[in-house]
Amino acid sequence: MTEYKDLEPSTNSKHNKELLKNIIIAVLAVCLLLAVGYIVYSKEANAKTSNEMQGDINDLERSREILKQELRIVRADFDDAKTRVVKKDSSLNYQDRLILDKQKEIQSILNKEGITSDELQRAKRLIVSLQSDIKVFKEEIVRLKDENKKLTNKNTELVSENTSLSNEKKTVETNLNQEKESHQNLISETNSTLSVSNYTIKGLHVKSSGKEVETTRARRIDKVRVTFDLDKNLNAKSDTKELFVTVYKPDGEIGKFKGANSGETTLRSGSSVDYSDRVKVNYNNMAGSRVSFDWMDYDFPKGEYKIDIYQNGYKVGQNVITLK
Repeated sequence: MTEYKDLEPSTNSKHNKELLKNIIIAVLAVCLLLAVGYIVYSKEANAKTSNEMQGDINDLERSREILKQELRIVRADFDDAKTRVVKKDSSLNYQDRLILDKQKEIQSILNKEGITSDELQRAKRLIVSLQSDIKVFKEEIVRLKDENKKLTNKNTELVSENTSLSNEKKTVETNLNQEKESHQNLISETNSTLSVSNYTIKGLHVKSSGKEVETTRARRIDKVRVTFDLDKNLNAKSDTKELFVTVYKPDGEIGKFKGANSGETTLRSGSSVDYSDRVKVNYNNMAGSRVSFDWMDYDFPKGEYKIDIYQNGYKVGQNVITLK
């Protein structure tokens, strides 16, 4: 019995050691599992973070390219607008510089390495501002074009008015020259008009012998003789002068004598007058000329006969004879 009691504690001790060993192994196994799980989780978490970061980077690049494309479109719109500029003024020059500076600033941001979201937002705001500036620029072009068109139309009107005034001036000058020339011609013609002196009218009776006897008895008159001198006039030419003679009978009618060249002539006043005969005379401006011609008719009624002489469109002589 004594030997049995000594063996029992030894067996328990051994058993406890085995149990402790198993517990330690189990704890280590759990720790190992936890460590492996943590490592796997950390790797997955790191991979997820890396993917998210790469996604953010990709989003920024896409945004950058979109903004670059928008900038190219805006720049092309601006370049097209500039081709329609007829003539720049100070306002367009200022806007041009402002737009170009803003384009450079946007391009500088978009070309930046490692661009941030805030920088992309700033570039986007600048592009919107740039679009607004270009709109103002284009409106200014339209305004300047309208203004230029108005000025062109006004200039055309002024040129037309100037041409009209110039033509009117030429017309006035031409008319004045014509009037002056006409006046000079009138003076010349007037100065060259002949004057009449020693103007006589005689009634003549022709006897069977051919002798002519002066008489005022109407029933005895065979013809009327008109005599006058064309006075000396150095302003007139020495050539053949044409005289128009009008005889007014007692009843007021124009005398149409046998063999006479009667007709109508226009005076300088513009009026016309009938004449009884047309007489041509060889005139000498240095000495004057004596003119004499006869009129014969079937009969000469009693009364007053008025005889007018016209030369160069003027009445140059008038005389009266009364037949009884």
